[in-house]
Amino acid sequence: MDAQQPLSSLVPDPAEIVGLVEKLVEGRWPRSEFNRKTLFMKLGLTSGASWDDDTSNSVTGRYSLGIGKPGEIMASWTSHRGGFVGIAVHLYSSMSTDNPATRQGFEDFHRQLTALYGEPETPWHDPVLPACVWHENGRRIVIRFFNLQHSSMMVSVEDAGLASAAEAEVRRRNTPAHWNNSAQGASPFLLPRMRG
Repeated sequence: MDAQQPLSSLVPDPAEIVGLVEKLVEGRWPRSEFNRKTLFMKLGLTSGASWDDDTSNSVTGRYSLGIGKPGEIMASWTSHRGGFVGIAVHLYSSMSTDNPATRQGFEDFHRQLTALYGEPETPWHDPVLPACVWHENGRRIVIRFFNLQHSSMMVSVEDAGLASAAEAEVRRRNTPAHWNNSAQGASPFLLPRMRG
């Protein structure tokens, strides 16, 4: 094989997106909107429209993202309480299950990211929807292979602390509230005794 010939016929080439991942992992994470915009400009990323309903009261926002690479790509970036959480990129999508190109993309990303950051964690151990997670420089890098009715792979890079805070808030907001903030199943008729 010619050294100049790409290793993959996938569009975009996984190496291009892994290069973007590397740039997001190295250096300081943007802590202001100005710094996020500066980073996006430096990396050739373009912020688009909000994905959220204008009536939602969420403190987490999702926005479309252009990454300046060829191919059918669906990308987004997320903010939480005004802080830049990270980006997610969906690649090699197909209407068929277990698409060979999608699987090749996932395997290429796995191989390249493992070479850069070591063996990943596999927290979900799901053979149908495998996922790999790396932690590097305060970032969380995740790749997932979606393989139910359609095939797709996703790579995301997030500030690990801010992503965890956003996830905790979503869990807290989705926990059923009880009329008196008591534990679930506690009777509203059991009142504390008065001491006198």
